[in-house]
Amino acid sequence: MRKAIFGTGAALVLAAAGQAGAEGWTVTDFNSVSDRATCMSYAETTVNVFRQRFNSPGFTGRSDWTLGAYDLRGDVVDALFICADESGLVAPFLVVYNTDDDSPARETIADRLGDIWDEVVAGGGAVSSGGVVGGTK
Repeated sequence: MRKAIFGTGAALVLAAAGQAGAEGWTVTDFNSVSDRATCMSYAETTVNVFRQRFNSPGFTGRSDWTLGAYDLRGDVVDALFICADESGLVAPFLVVYNTDDDSPARETIADRLGDIWDEVVAGGGAVSSGGVVGGTK
């Protein structure tokens, strides 16, 4: 049920361009990548590295063009990587949502995911054993 609710909520956010700063939501737009398979691979690696680095159990759901990372901070923060195909290029972005009032925690998680994404992209799909590096959000 949570997947359906989160998916519907993400769709509402996407439909309302300019709502990136809406309460409870953080939206990050990344530079385009060559194809959807690469985007999905980067998203999966990003989530796996996040879970390892920050001891974040939970579960991951996947479709052909989205990857949902659930329970990133308890059961109140979820993230959705979307690999949207636009005119032959894939324009990835990330939506992070929280159900409590802790916006700073949500922003921190969004920043960490963005930083890891940048590290994955810079490494061509691999990550270093070092810490989180700066991001290009």
